Amino acid sequence: MLVTPEADRRNQRQALLAAGIVALTAIFLGSLSPALWILLGLSPFMYWLIRRRCLRRRAVMRLPFPHHREQILRTHVAFFEALDDAGKARFRQLVQIFLDEVRITGIRTEVDETIRVLVAASAAIPVFGFHDWEYHRLREVLIYPDAFDDAYRSRGGSDENILGMVGLHHLSGVMILSKPALLAGFAHQSGAHNVGVHEFAHLVEKESSEYGLPPEVPWMAVRQWVRYVARELARPSKHHAHFSDYAYTNEHEFFAVLVEYFFTSPELLKRRDPALYGMLRDMFHQDTESLLPLVPRRRRGVGRNAPCPCGSGKKYKHCCLMGNQAAQPA
Repeated sequence: MLVTPEADRRNQRQALLAAGIVALTAIFLGSLSPALWILLGLSPFMYWLIRRRCLRRRAVMRLPFPHHREQILRTHVAFFEALDDAGKARFRQLVQIFLDEVRITGIRTEVDETIRVLVAASAAIPVFGFHDWEYHRLREVLIYPDAFDDAYRSRGGSDENILGMVGLHHLSGVMILSKPALLAGFAHQSGAHNVGVHEFAHLVEKESSEYGLPPEVPWMAVRQWVRYVARELARPSKHHAHFSDYAYTNEHEFFAVLVEYFFTSPELLKRRDPALYGMLRDMFHQDTESLLPLVPRRRRGVGRNAPCPCGSGKKYKHCCLMGNQAAQPA
């Protein structure tokens, strides 16, 4: 998502090439019919069309990062606080670009700046180690007031136990997240559950299958991962007892759940299965086990007696925290 000098030059070359082809075509057609010289005006339009996204991102990257967003990151996102100054600057730019390009909409619930920043942080964390990454499939994130069912309904029914989903069919290009689950995923530093990271891990997997892997990901690591997953799902090893049963639903959930462990509890993952940790480290080009211990070991997130971030006016323990705990077994 970030515009590096190399990416900017590559985009400029593509724009110049396209504009040049349009100009030459217009000149050729104009020589046949003077009325077609008007097509020459399409050349600068083509240049702008190809350059516009890159130029907008460059402008967004130069904007000062709002203080209130900085406070949200420092309060809720342990991954951000563990980064050095250069890493923090890069993370801020990823958040800024994501919020500029992806719409975040509340469905029967309010979406405040905390929710928006945590969604953007969820998107930035898995791809932070990649220098050239795009979420091509994502146009909008829907925030639900609670868990929902497989028909995307949230009415308080007993079968509503889904906390996050990448939409299909008519909701293609849409991600759905439970608001209480999103908040809870960033409220407990020691937990292994983060629905935002989980769903963006699904999106990373889908993007990789359609648009290819980033050049930082070695094919050997991918090959080892595919073999490991096939073997583990066919005959779960002793590690099955250490990971969520949900991981063993299929290969896609196995990937997403283990990515959650990698970015939220890397020490635990490495202790339980060093080889598995090594594969994820190579695939994501990040060493989270070395990174996250740098975060001071202190209570983080929303206090139980603090006002709930959803804006209800209630204490956190009597509002979103309670709702998430009720849905957590799913």
